[in-house]
Amino acid sequence: MKRQTHLAPAKRAIIIGMDGASMELVKNSIDWGHAPNMRHLLKTGVYRSMIGVFPTLTPPGWTALSTGSWPGTHKVMDFNIRALGEQLDKTVWGINTGLCHSEYLWNLVERAGGKPILVKWEMSWPPTVTTGIQVEGTGPGVSNHHQIAGYHLFVAGEWAPRPIGGQRDPETLDPSALQKIRHIDAVTLQPAGAAEWHALPDSQESVLEVALTIQPLARGRADMNRGKHGTPKPFYGLIYAAGENGYDTIRICRTRSGDDVIAELGVGDWSDWWLDAFEIDGAEVEGYVRMKLVTLTPNADAFELFVPQIWPREGYTVPSTVATAIDEEIGSFLQNPARDALGQLDDDTYFELLEYHHQRLADVAAHLAKTEEWDVLMVETHAPDYASHFFLSQADELSGAAPETIHRCREGLRRTYESVDRMIGRLMELADEDTVILVCSDHGGTPNQFRAVDIEQVLEETGFIVRTENGELDWTKTRAANVGLVHIFINLAGREPNGIVAPEDYEATQRELIAALHAYQDAETGRHPFTLAVTRADAEMLNLHGELVGDVVYALRPEFDGAHGKQLPSVSFGIGGQHSTFILSGAGVREGVALQRQVRVVDVAPTLCYLLGLPMPANVEGGVVYEALEDANWHLTRLAELSA
Repeated sequence: MKRQTHLAPAKRAIIIGMDGASMELVKNSIDWGHAPNMRHLLKTGVYRSMIGVFPTLTPPGWTALSTGSWPGTHKVMDFNIRALGEQLDKTVWGINTGLCHSEYLWNLVERAGGKPILVKWEMSWPPTVTTGIQVEGTGPGVSNHHQIAGYHLFVAGEWAPRPIGGQRDPETLDPSALQKIRHIDAVTLQPAGAAEWHALPDSQESVLEVALTIQPLARGRADMNRGKHGTPKPFYGLIYAAGENGYDTIRICRTRSGDDVIAELGVGDWSDWWLDAFEIDGAEVEGYVRMKLVTLTPNADAFELFVPQIWPREGYTVPSTVATAIDEEIGSFLQNPARDALGQLDDDTYFELLEYHHQRLADVAAHLAKTEEWDVLMVETHAPDYASHFFLSQADELSGAAPETIHRCREGLRRTYESVDRMIGRLMELADEDTVILVCSDHGGTPNQFRAVDIEQVLEETGFIVRTENGELDWTKTRAANVGLVHIFINLAGREPNGIVAPEDYEATQRELIAALHAYQDAETGRHPFTLAVTRADAEMLNLHGELVGDVVYALRPEFDGAHGKQLPSVSFGIGGQHSTFILSGAGVREGVALQRQVRVVDVAPTLCYLLGLPMPANVEGGVVYEALEDANWHLTRLAELSA
């Protein structure tokens, strides 16, 4: 760097992000013995439950952590952000760095003459790096611009999904799992016609065939897909009995020839990854494919074969040559470990993919750290958030779930945090005595207790939303509508295209809305689910300000929310909470200290900058966590040493 790095307490920083990992659950995981590497960092550094953003959501949370500024300043408010000047049901998709009004930490590092490396860092796409390196970074789960195809789950016969049960968080909160799609690929097993096939395998039973057709662009978010039309690509499976106990093997072939073999799988077996070509919008793109035979009964009355996300060999890095190096030196990348198949797929297969995903992130980070000059290395996993939306919901007794469900969910949490911790352990190996390591998160997650409150239903019940006979919003009678997670906008005349509330009635309507939310009672429990409802002006205390903020902003009590989102960032509930994780260890950091003073998500970037001797990012609003530092006045100490 241009700066004199030898004067600063730290020369490098490794930042490990865990989406949705509450400090409460991280600490529990450490205490339960699931996270020995994080335990080591905690004992050799400092930690604190960190106050995050509101809403407790991915886009504003990671943007705040990466810029040191609050949502009201950086403007990335939500997954679905108010489209100013449009009808109230029109929104802007929030996973877009072009919306951010503040300087990212990685761009600040570049401005200071250093080099950042980002590996799947959340909320960093489209890339803004200029001299640094970036690998992926488009968003959680299916929210990406690169995948060739999402997962395929081919099933036949007596197959059944494996849901946890209970309520699901909506796509507005959890876009990593599309819900309005067909989740399986139904196929038919039929006798393999000898006239159509060449070179059938020897079998103790009649050989069966199954068509396995890959559909490019399947199970992707439509507005983030890499194209419009994917040409279906068929593969063929021969199901046969290699032994004497019935059907036990599938041979995957490119054509109807038993000699044209890609893989031969027994139950529970994975194929190797193979590179294949697919057609999207008339152009060929190469990507990596893998298959697992999950289920095959001896009489073939139940069949299940899984194909995870198909990822391209190029096009997902900056500069583009990095993808080539990954392809040649490491192999296939995997952005989504089948999070969107949870509940359909068996848990073991998901966790096998999750482990591969985490180790591949570590492989890529280690390769780049050893072959490139770097000053800041940033790696993110979304796995804790996947667990929050699926396993955490009923992992606590307060959920009222059956004991076997609670056990399954606790196991899901254990396996998640053990896998994350193994990745962290490998990243720790990249640090030397001049490196500071930060483990952090954007928000937390809590278990479910009661059914989540549907704000649109509340507004309808209280008369603010009115629908037509066909169920659509009647803008001639609707006085207010919810936008994003926590914002309610008044349908104001002169501001909205179909506004009906007169400007002189604006404040009275705000008061009426707030009173209605505070008075609202949940029909099943008789409780009041809204913990907060304030005007736009008063929302500044939540670090929300500007035209993108609702005329009324509200928060729910955790027992009436899903995993996260509408809860305040200071909530603890059951085995989880909404506090973000903050564990800092290494060069310039105190050892074995539980911090007592408040730490906020916007303090992360300025604290790292201070330790690294960097200037502060433009628009920074956070401060340095001086309590965490060995020498809070290190710059004065250095000056004194130089002048002595």
